Amino acid sequence: MNTTRHSLLFRRAEEQERLLDGVLSWLTRNLSRFDPPQEDAIFGTVPEFITPGRSRKAFGELGLALRLAHRVPELRARREVRELSEGWLAYARRRNIFFDARRRVHLVPLMAVALAVLQTLDRVPADAQQALQAVLDRGFFDRTERSAWSQIDIAYYLHAVGLRHRFSSVAELLSRSSLVALPALAHAQRIDLYGATHLVFHGTDFGADAEALASLGERLHDVRHYAALALATALAEHDWDLVGEFLAMRICLRERPDVLSHHAAEALLRAQQPAGFIPDLSWLRGISAASEDERATEEFFAVYHPTLVALIALASDMSVENTMEVAA
Repeated sequence: MNTTRHSLLFRRAEEQERLLDGVLSWLTRNLSRFDPPQEDAIFGTVPEFITPGRSRKAFGELGLALRLAHRVPELRARREVRELSEGWLAYARRRNIFFDARRRVHLVPLMAVALAVLQTLDRVPADAQQALQAVLDRGFFDRTERSAWSQIDIAYYLHAVGLRHRFSSVAELLSRSSLVALPALAHAQRIDLYGATHLVFHGTDFGADAEALASLGERLHDVRHYAALALATALAEHDWDLVGEFLAMRICLRERPDVLSHHAAEALLRAQQPAGFIPDLSWLRGISAASEDERATEEFFAVYHPTLVALIALASDMSVENTMEVAA
């Protein structure tokens, strides 16, 4: 007997490559739209009240996807990933994204994400790390009311760059999260579904920590069953953002390759547009805007997230050791 690696997503390698080619091509062509605000510019808002907004959020999410792509040698070596990484780093430096971290407290979670990305792509700036630690030492983030989902998300990135915090352990947070009492799909809101996927993403380090969900005990079977049902529901509704989320969640849960995941991945590939992006529900309903520039902007914000989620699912699938014994 020998061991061969099998994708959880695709039956054929060429299907995986087609989805990846389109996603990376679209991201590379649209890199300039991920450019965040100039943080050391003068704003008409009190610093304490500055909130992330969709541009900063998109920038951080691109960074996360690249961080995961860099775990996979064949992705790290691709020209598109190198170009995207160099562009992301250039924006981070030029926009001074860690400016005034001590007062722009609502940006600290995104700054923590950025530090984790920098740790993978380049290096963590000591002054930025010290500024975030000063904010954390006040107890603003870990002594205020937050869901287990929010706490696990933040703690994951703080831990990645060695910042001190007072959040409970991952096992403790998971044990009091919605994963132990998942809402019925018939009544679940979209925020509930994203909560479930993110708890698993960050709780398992995107599948790298196979033992992290052991604290759920027998509930782990229920979580896996829920993910399968939610994926089938999203697939039936042509909700490609959630299809990608639940495909990635099943990878993090170390599910074996099955008909559902293969069918969903193939449907995601068919939904991919000629330009390479994955559409969301708002794009499918039609984007209305007053001008071509506004339309292009709104289309970008409608489709960038499901496209990045597809890249995250692909990177997770390629990095997790999914092996099967086959006859020699």
